[in-house]
Amino acid sequence: MVAAVLVAGSEKAAAHRLGLSHSTVKHHLANARLKVGAANTAQLVWILAPRLPDPNGD
Repeated sequence: MVAAVLVAGSEKAAAHRLGLSHSTVKHHLANARLKVGAANTAQLVWILAPRLPDPNGD
């Protein structure tokens, strides 16, 4: 989910890319933020970026 936001650039674009509703993406990101203690989605992406797969497949 976080990788999709990183690649797509926004929650809405990630939802469209994944074929999910925006509210589903928001819900999953909220849970992820709680787990890692991130204040917002940008901070969540910053925290998890080193652990995410390369979006280009490299």
